[in-house]
Amino acid sequence: MSDDIERKLDLLLSQREIEQLIFRMGYHLEAGDFDAVAELLQHATFGADRIGRRAFRGREEIRDQYRRTNIVYPEGGRRTKEIYTNILIDIDLDGGTARSTTSFTVAQQVPGERFELLVAGRYEDEWERVDGAWRWSDRYIVAQYHNDLGRHMHSGTQPYN
Repeated sequence: MSDDIERKLDLLLSQREIEQLIFRMGYHLEAGDFDAVAELLQHATFGADRIGRRAFRGREEIRDQYRRTNIVYPEGGRRTKEIYTNILIDIDLDGGTARSTTSFTVAQQVPGERFELLVAGRYEDEWERVDGAWRWSDRYIVAQYHNDLGRHMHSGTQPYN
């Protein structure tokens, strides 16, 4: 196979691997499985527009931040649906790094309440390739629009209200 074809194949497979990690993260968030979220972000920094960039680092800090802020319901998970669109990924194969932007919308229906849209914005992610596998090096959340987050996040921890 020519070097050009191998490079294109590597680029396509890298893009697919990063997309799969982004989608996997969404399912873990829906389930309220913050151990799995933290596992995916174990080598990363984490922040949001209202709390600052790189406010948390590593598995334990990120897991604890999600546990401290997010409500998990006995009926199962956060009772949310993570909807991801418009994923743009820029990959630097030579540098072993990538950047991605993902538009997100989070909807929720808690028991006894109506289904509603909660928050929409974008994830600005940075990636690194280590031993042939892609992993997060940073996740930054920008919330552009939101409704009442009172049934989604614990009182006093809502950086967007």
